[in-house]
Amino acid sequence: MSDIKRPLIAVDAQYEIPEKSSLLLMIDPRARIITTLLFALAVVSSDQVIVLLCAFSLSVIATFFAKLALLKTLKRLVVMDAFMLYLLIILPFTVEGDQLFSVFGLSGSWQGLEQAIIIALKANSVVLMLFSLVSNLSASALGSALQAIKVSNKLIQLLLFTMRYLSVINEELQRLRRSMRARGFVMGFNLHSWQSIGNLIGMMLVRSMQRSERILKAMKCRGYNGQFISYHPMQWRQHDYWFCLLMCTISFALIYLNLGSQH
Repeated sequence: MSDIKRPLIAVDAQYEIPEKSSLLLMIDPRARIITTLLFALAVVSSDQVIVLLCAFSLSVIATFFAKLALLKTLKRLVVMDAFMLYLLIILPFTVEGDQLFSVFGLSGSWQGLEQAIIIALKANSVVLMLFSLVSNLSASALGSALQAIKVSNKLIQLLLFTMRYLSVINEELQRLRRSMRARGFVMGFNLHSWQSIGNLIGMMLVRSMQRSERILKAMKCRGYNGQFISYHPMQWRQHDYWFCLLMCTISFALIYLNLGSQH
């Protein structure tokens, strides 16, 4: 029952507010979410390497202003960049264009490499800006801000429940894996290993359903009626207007530079 008591306001460890205070923490959560979405739209719509390098540099600067923990931020990026590395290897050989190099008789094109670099820059720029402006919001602040900008109530609750219970699911997974290792299980490329992994996934689904039923009953006992109730006070101040103006200027400048470099 202890983990049922706070389904909408608990914060997972990766969403904790940094120990060091930063100027960005003073910005209204609504302004941070809206400007991050605008910046992401500007970055995704760009297809010029120079423009995306500028966007990536701005995202890196934002991480310094947010005073994020360097090691933790790099660990998060490595998870995503592992897939980006796969694109850097594959796309030069799958996109037609001018030959840049040849490996074992396969020609790698400059256009393919450029496309991979563009995708990697877009992903890293957007993710770093999300880390700087949104990831350090508490769950209650995030939910209240999303509610204030008229995001669907069901979507807000789904997001907050996911934030709260991902760590619980991970703990359950680790517990089941430890029990498998205690029984001598060693992962291999064979039928027994695949059957064991299938049983593990099935057990996770069964336990997740059982836990969700217990959580729902406990929440109903506490008066839950399917609505998200915000307890996080928000006040729009003058520096929020200046922050929005700055971010809007940056986003529109990126769009303008991208359109200008195409002509």
